[in-house]
Amino acid sequence: MLLRTGLREEGLFRLAAAASVVKKLKSCLDSGTVDQNVFSYDPHAVAGALKCYLRELPEPLMTFELYNDWFKAAAEKETDEKLKQLRTVLQKLPTENYNNLR
Repeated sequence: MLLRTGLREEGLFRLAAAASVVKKLKSCLDSGTVDQNVFSYDPHAVAGALKCYLRELPEPLMTFELYNDWFKAAAEKETDEKLKQLRTVLQKLPTENYNNLR
């Protein structure tokens, strides 16, 4: 939904949806009973639920263990080498984390 319509929405991750709507969506997601038609009209609610999900993870998607590797790769000046290092660090991520980033 976010990829289909939300990317054209101004301030998608900056502007907050109503807290009650985000809370309801999170509850539906947790119980596996999401009616896409109910929430498809509000990309800000979907973005808000995604932000909550990421914020509440016990460990960041990029992992504490790889923290220094990410910064080392990002600090690389030469573009081709930077991309090579970033790909290398991506390959070190747990499968679940990598899939979430995709």
